[in-house]
Amino acid sequence: MEEQGYIEIRVTNRDNSLTPKDVDINEVKDFISDIETFLYPNRKEKKNRPHISYDIEEGSAKHKFFLPITAVILFNGLTSEIKNRNNLDFLDYKRQSIIDKFQKRAYKEGYRIEFNNSLSKVSTLVIDESTDFEMIAPLYFESEFYLYGEIYQEGGKNPNIHISTNKYGNITVSATKEQIASGDKKTYKAYGIKVRGKKNLSDKSLSDLVLLDFIQYKPIFNKSLLDKVIDKASENLDKIKNVDVWLNNIKAEGL
Repeated sequence: MEEQGYIEIRVTNRDNSLTPKDVDINEVKDFISDIETFLYPNRKEKKNRPHISYDIEEGSAKHKFFLPITAVILFNGLTSEIKNRNNLDFLDYKRQSIIDKFQKRAYKEGYRIEFNNSLSKVSTLVIDESTDFEMIAPLYFESEFYLYGEIYQEGGKNPNIHISTNKYGNITVSATKEQIASGDKKTYKAYGIKVRGKKNLSDKSLSDLVLLDFIQYKPIFNKSLLDKVIDKASENLDKIKNVDVWLNNIKAEGL
């Protein structure tokens, strides 16, 4: 069995009057969820994470998590690096959002939040009303995309295809010789392609695209059907308060 250790989030308030009995169960639930996400930010990691047990102790309020030493090492490293850099820009979006939540709690409740663990005799990170850990908005997200248009060039020394699309203009996509050579010649034909790459969150442009598959299609426009789909989707989108955050969370969970 792997060696065990612990991580601890110690919370004090302005007059040092906080005790475990003052901590509402919703706040306990948030602490547990936030620490799990900080250590295991995506769906696959959460599914395969080790056993973690929890306790809340005196000393203002100490939220303690008992878990394998490898997770303690990760926690120690991440929190120490946040302190050393004094910013969050090296963290992924989900971990940034967790630290941002702690910072907002500190501002709202007048909390001093100390991050401790069994590997360090001193706090590796402290967040309070004087600190200023703000999220850095991501510049892009990585995902799979479907592009439709006319392929106007393919091949080359470094194999790629060039496709003219209505939505993104002329796009270059990296490919392999085998992908380009397979099947019929595709130049000057309408195709759909499935690609993986980056989408800029500011100007919506695509970059670093790699071809996954060709999708031959007949571009028939049905405006009535399109309007129905848009109307149906709009009803649900209106319920989402922050579409950008919702979209980024979905992307992160899928990684």
